[in-house]
Amino acid sequence: MNDDDRTKEALFRHAVIGDILSRKLRWGELRPLLTELSEKPFEDYRGRVRRMAFATLEEWYYRYRRHGFESLKPSSRSDSGCSRRLSPELEQLVIDLKREDPGRSAPLILRELELAGRINRGEMSVYPIQRVLRSKGLSGPRMELEATARFRWQASMCGELWQADALHGPTFMNPATGRPQKAIIFGLLDDRSRIIPYLEAGFGETEHRFLTVLHNAIARRGIPRRLLLDNHKSFTGHDVRLLCAKLDLHLVHSRPGDGPSKGKIERFWRSLRESLLDRLDLKKVTTMDELNLRLWSYVEAEYHCRPHSSLSGKTPLEVWQSGSDDVRWVSDHSLLEQAFVGEVDRTARNDSTVQWRGIFYEVPPYLRRCQVRLRYSLLDTSRVSLLDRNIEIPLRAVNPVANAHRSRAVAPQPEPGGKPVTGLNAPDLMLENMIRPNPDQGVNPPANDQPENLDPEGGDHE
Repeated sequence: MNDDDRTKEALFRHAVIGDILSRKLRWGELRPLLTELSEKPFEDYRGRVRRMAFATLEEWYYRYRRHGFESLKPSSRSDSGCSRRLSPELEQLVIDLKREDPGRSAPLILRELELAGRINRGEMSVYPIQRVLRSKGLSGPRMELEATARFRWQASMCGELWQADALHGPTFMNPATGRPQKAIIFGLLDDRSRIIPYLEAGFGETEHRFLTVLHNAIARRGIPRRLLLDNHKSFTGHDVRLLCAKLDLHLVHSRPGDGPSKGKIERFWRSLRESLLDRLDLKKVTTMDELNLRLWSYVEAEYHCRPHSSLSGKTPLEVWQSGSDDVRWVSDHSLLEQAFVGEVDRTARNDSTVQWRGIFYEVPPYLRRCQVRLRYSLLDTSRVSLLDRNIEIPLRAVNPVANAHRSRAVAPQPEPGGKPVTGLNAPDLMLENMIRPNPDQGVNPPANDQPENLDPEGGDHE
């Protein structure tokens, strides 16, 4: 019996003798009243029908008169905290097993004791072990003292923090592959108002799909100041980090395996699954467009207009509208499009191609074997261009079959008369040098430009 049960029992006892306690009794009136009570049935707080003996009622009466309400509470067992089924040695062994490996459950500990021969098989149930672990604080949240503390929190204003995540939905036929594939729902949630800026179902859990959802969310609900993501590869890529840096958006990743840190969007996924996804008629909903239509009908008509207990009874739409002045709205959507662009350096191959994300693109022939800079769209994977001296040249994917019939003609060479004539030719010079070797070749000339001992008149004199 715990403290709550003892308090309820004391209230029951007080209710039984309460009428007598409220009276001013004369000598000899107590016994008949207690005798009358002992003959009546009473229903206690557990719903049991009980009858109390005269001596019991008399004890309760005098206890209350002498020591008050606390004296009506049942006293604890004298052996409280000690197991009557486990010996002190076995009780200490159970505690040591749990401390050695906190992942050991009570049924596993019982099975280990049976296998080790400490107790006979079927001699004891698991409940004594559970009571021992509970009394020593070795069960439940008390075993998570080394885990990170959790507190209830929320952002201070709308648009300060968005949470993003992906949810696996039903399976549809993918027209691109001709095979059944799970639908992946990307969604974002504003931490302060719980509003859904954007969500979309599609095939594939990729970085490109998340960036498309993020672009649509920003266009509709402004630019958030922080973004809370998990560690999936679709949230940790180079393009995501580049975009967040351009938009002055602080990127925050949760700890690996720590789903509760994004509890708000996880709770939204649970509501979405219970209210919509688990009740879809897949005979009627067969395409991704039909699924997205139902997703948005739930979000706009139900979720945004339903009061939330965590918002003091307000709806997400009401909280968002009251805090919309704090949102960083997009003033120029053309600048937003420019932010969703990335650049990368690549080396053009000798066949005038460059590879990007597994696709070969054609580049101008004069750039082969050169380092080139590519510009690509984060929203449309087919939009790739090349930057050459600040000139943007759109690129197209290579068509090897068509290239087999393309002309290989090169630009015409300049006329011979236009070339300068130097009169020097390496083979002729080497032959001339072999036939008439120069005796001074390899000898350093004097430091003075004039030859030594040269006659001023140009002759030799003896």
